[in-house]
Amino acid sequence: MNVRFLEAFVWVAKLGSFKAAAEKLHTTQAGISSRIATLEEQFGVRLFEREHRGVMLTWHGTELMPHAERMMEMQSRMLAAMGAPAAFTGQLRIGVIETIAHTWLPALLSRFAERYPNATLELISDITPRLRDELLRGTLDCAILSEEITQGFIDNRRLANFAMGWAASPARALTFPARAQLSFADIAQHPIISFHRESSVYRNIAQNTAGCANLRVSYFSSLGAMVDMARSGFGAALLPVCAIQQDLEQGRLVLLDVAPQPMPLPVVASFRMEPASPMAEALVAMAQSANDDFVAASRRDILAP
Repeated sequence: MNVRFLEAFVWVAKLGSFKAAAEKLHTTQAGISSRIATLEEQFGVRLFEREHRGVMLTWHGTELMPHAERMMEMQSRMLAAMGAPAAFTGQLRIGVIETIAHTWLPALLSRFAERYPNATLELISDITPRLRDELLRGTLDCAILSEEITQGFIDNRRLANFAMGWAASPARALTFPARAQLSFADIAQHPIISFHRESSVYRNIAQNTAGCANLRVSYFSSLGAMVDMARSGFGAALLPVCAIQQDLEQGRLVLLDVAPQPMPLPVVASFRMEPASPMAEALVAMAQSANDDFVAASRRDILAP
């Protein structure tokens, strides 16, 4: 039996449509339909009920599902056990928060390509809530985000806690009160550059806004845009220190000493355990190694105490 046909069956069942499964497996909807039709002919039963809104598993389809998932996992683990990573020819879809995209992601992807030269990657960079939703839907195989996912079929690995800091251009920093430590009220007198409202990082700002009547917050989903705005002198930005090391070293940005100290940014690698993917597990292990190497090579204290 062709395991690719079982793979098509599993993803149609998980994603609820032939079209979504075709996008996941990078083939055509007709190709997925053909694979499912072949399976139904081999087994002599209907596996899906077709409806205008999608498809649902029949009783026979529900019975087949755990066996199909085990077959997929067995094939992947068999290749891994035989020491044949070059035999992996599938695609791995990963999502990352922008902090990782701007730090150790290139090192991670290089390691993955070296170990799995015939596999392909599809990368999405977004905020944690959206990456979490995509991982739960099954459109991502693994994600590197800023919080753990509590659902039972997700495995979470905490990689690090990165320090967050208030940063501004040297010219903007001169406009703050001349004292050793600033308060959030001091920061709030200037334009604030923040991650998107849905991000966990924004909580650092939201929990201190009481009594700040003239608060001016500009929200961004792009870390690069935030850094550019801070460099320009637009305002103070709450940023992961690890992502602005070069700017700090070259004097384009300075860190402001602000109390209370911002909460750190957790870095968590999460992957789906159903169906299991040895490639996803391997990528998470490589992510830990890439993170550790990045921290060891950094010239600033980027880890939260």
